[in-house]
Amino acid sequence: MRELLQIFPELRTWVQTLDLEQTHRLRQSFEKIPFQEWQALKILSQQVFKKKSLSAKRWTQPPCFMLQDRQIQSTLWQQAESRGMQHLRHGKVAALTVAGGLGTRLSFPGPKGLVPVTPLKRKTLFQVFAEKLRAIERLHGVRMHWFIMTSSDTHEATQEAFQKNHWYDTQYLHLFQQGVLPAFTMDGMCLLTHEPGVNYYPDGHGGVFKALVSTGCVDKMSAYGIETLSYFQVDNPLVCIGDCNFLGLHLNRMSDFSTKVVTKTSTDEKVGVFVNKGDVLQLMEYSEIPGYLSVKKTKDGQLYFKLGNTAMHLIQRSFLEAMAEKKLPIHTTYKAMQYWHPLLQSHCSASCQKLEYFIFDALPFAKNPLLLEVDRKEEFSPVKNGHGQDSLDTCVKDQINRWNRWFANCGLNVDLGDKAINNAHRLEISPLFADDYVSFKKMWNALVVKPNCFENLYLE
Repeated sequence: MRELLQIFPELRTWVQTLDLEQTHRLRQSFEKIPFQEWQALKILSQQVFKKKSLSAKRWTQPPCFMLQDRQIQSTLWQQAESRGMQHLRHGKVAALTVAGGLGTRLSFPGPKGLVPVTPLKRKTLFQVFAEKLRAIERLHGVRMHWFIMTSSDTHEATQEAFQKNHWYDTQYLHLFQQGVLPAFTMDGMCLLTHEPGVNYYPDGHGGVFKALVSTGCVDKMSAYGIETLSYFQVDNPLVCIGDCNFLGLHLNRMSDFSTKVVTKTSTDEKVGVFVNKGDVLQLMEYSEIPGYLSVKKTKDGQLYFKLGNTAMHLIQRSFLEAMAEKKLPIHTTYKAMQYWHPLLQSHCSASCQKLEYFIFDALPFAKNPLLLEVDRKEEFSPVKNGHGQDSLDTCVKDQINRWNRWFANCGLNVDLGDKAINNAHRLEISPLFADDYVSFKKMWNALVVKPNCFENLYLE
């Protein structure tokens, strides 16, 4: 216990009251993290009120392959699609989902990946992604491996759900757990449990690099011949996993790390934005970018830093391996947390410091990073909040409006979007039928007998 008390001397009196078994449990819990790391984390927790103000000097809008470029550079776009399709069909691409979060903000008692998200069949996010991957198999004749990063909070329930529902072939499904970090009170005390032990929390999506290596998943990828990972977070059912255009651009650029972006809708939209600091591409998280930078405008009144992060990336396996050896910065967020106070001998709830790694901190190490703008209405509608912006309600509406547009582009006026929000009328198109307009048009035109009623219509 000497090292623990060296870092937290205020616990000395309390530790002396523990019996041998309690002391052993506390020591084991503390030793999950090396002593040197504890020292650094303690120092970090004490700097909470010493945040440096950021300067925008030499910050510029980074280059990005914009939507309008697809028409201007149509040959480049076609070549990219061909290259990406070949890469995909040779089994060199796998899906990588980070799914360590709970559905707490959605009032859902379980992993966020198990939240019912589709308007008619109430499919979970995991089921939607599984159907997207099965659709890729039908279209390209290749079954993709799917790696899902869980946490101690979500692993068991996620595993049980896949075993029970058979959403995806278990031979191609790989669940692995992310690492943990302690949390701290605002005055620098680590949060404890009553057992006693350290109260650890998932270490953020940036923990994916070390977790893939430590769990042997990178070795599996190498054995399977996987070179590129299609990364996405668990909250966006509109994600396009097998985007051959994006994949081809990424490969042609010889990029380590590429990202899809959307133009921010407003200054207060809670997405990180990409910036060039000098010649280095970086992402500023919305919770960390200074207010004066988030509202900065161009001469024509547009947001200057407008390229919002969608958390949809393409990452080379070799880069994942290399980043596992790097030490990423730790970010601090603040949230109300419950913990056992050893001195008061009671449970407390207070605003505390939660520590996390962010995946985009790998960008400065990446060779030839690429940004590609996509249509938000087609590919980005995350489920983050219980109500309001980026909520389950807005996601359901966005899904239905997306399918309405597909029908409209085929000359059919469905327009159930507003009605569907009130649960009066719904429709749903499974990714197994189509997951983009091009596929939908082909499948719809091939139907010999077409439905004449669109209320509660389900296509698969």
